[in-house]
Amino acid sequence: MTVLLPFVINAGMNFVLGLLVALFLGPDEFGRYAIGAAIIVLVNTALMDWLKLSAVRFYSQGTRQSQPEIRATLDLLAAGISLSLCALLVAAVAAGLDLRLPAMLVSAAVLAGITAGLFDYHGAIARARYLDAAYARMMLVKNLLGLVLMVGGAWWLRDATMVLLGGLASTAASLLAVRRALADAPLALRGFRKDLAWSFACYALPLVAGNAIYSLIPLINRSLLAGAHGFAEAGYFSLASDIGLRLFGTLGAGIEIVLLREILRLEETKGRAAARRRIARNLPLVLLIALPAAVGLLCILPAFERLMVPQSFRGSFSAYMTPLLPGFLAIALFQAALYPVFLVEKRTLVAPLAALLALAVNLLLGAWLAGSAGPLGYGLAQSAAFLTVLAVTGFVALRNLPAPPLRDSGLVILAALLMAVAIWPLRDRFAALPELALQLGIGGIVYGAVLLAADALHGRTLLRLWWLARRSRRPAP
Repeated sequence: MTVLLPFVINAGMNFVLGLLVALFLGPDEFGRYAIGAAIIVLVNTALMDWLKLSAVRFYSQGTRQSQPEIRATLDLLAAGISLSLCALLVAAVAAGLDLRLPAMLVSAAVLAGITAGLFDYHGAIARARYLDAAYARMMLVKNLLGLVLMVGGAWWLRDATMVLLGGLASTAASLLAVRRALADAPLALRGFRKDLAWSFACYALPLVAGNAIYSLIPLINRSLLAGAHGFAEAGYFSLASDIGLRLFGTLGAGIEIVLLREILRLEETKGRAAARRRIARNLPLVLLIALPAAVGLLCILPAFERLMVPQSFRGSFSAYMTPLLPGFLAIALFQAALYPVFLVEKRTLVAPLAALLALAVNLLLGAWLAGSAGPLGYGLAQSAAFLTVLAVTGFVALRNLPAPPLRDSGLVILAALLMAVAIWPLRDRFAALPELALQLGIGGIVYGAVLLAADALHGRTLLRLWWLARRSRRPAP
């Protein structure tokens, strides 16, 4: 599927990008960059993300023809918010507001947050209109230019601000690359509808409030670490956190994009009950993809670190990644498996309530564990916060769904455990590359064999039907 390929490429590029930027900046400057990157996520999530969510829910190829005022209202809101944020930034810099960070770094981060929000909004427009080629072009331009400009800035100037500006430039270029393909009509104030804007806000702002709090948690932890232990320690934490958030966030978003299309189509054509049944059937499918990714990364962590992580970050990377992994898995499961429930039911108030509870857990556990566990306490606190979100939203979501296929979910968990048993003894036994290849190969074989043997998610049945259909198409001798 064309829409999935850019996500696979995006995950790989983000992975490479994070490691290369860390390599050239070093722990101290990477710590500053990581705080700027967290500001980007916060600005995008808190102030721009509601436009993307509204586009996903209310804009489609059908409404493009029948209700052009939806796109007009969304476009004018995007333009108004962007200009207002730019004006506030200029006023803050002119007033000399002290944020305990360089003014240029904060400015670059805020502007990059605006462009990231516009990128996500236009990506939602492309997916809603099934313009998969345009969506792929956006992703490719952003990632390729980002790799050149951000890594180039890190290598040449060793400056966090220039890396952020490189990301800003690459995102802006990707928007220009699809400007004509995604356009509906010239921007006009007469197309704006206040009632639609209010509907978008009522629907999306609770979700945005929750997502903003989620993005605030890593920023708080990085800032607290920088204040207590220096920017280098914040850099160690941030590399593990960034790699995990990007990989598992992209994994969750990729699965969501593929599955959510069918869920919304079912709701539109066959009603909400059909959409609920599909969401319930999707739960073990999401687990099938996300769980082995988390368990596998934990098992291959020593070889992965020796092969991929810059020398100056080794040791600290795996030390932080281990307690952070359960939280990353929780993010992917929430985004891909549970999030569609609240979109379909339009019960978005659960998100900010769960997020507030998670923030409280993070602050309390972080303060308590900082004394006993040291800097690693912030990793444990962050994971506990995201697991809290999964527990709360899971409890509410499952009450609104038919019973999910428990047998399939149990088989996925069993397969992941047997995979871990098979490859865990190989840790630190060989050189990094052969060890990693052995673990991936053996782990994949064990995981797939268990699922096929038990016919989990009817995989063996579907494979047999595919084989029979293929044989039937062969010409007779």
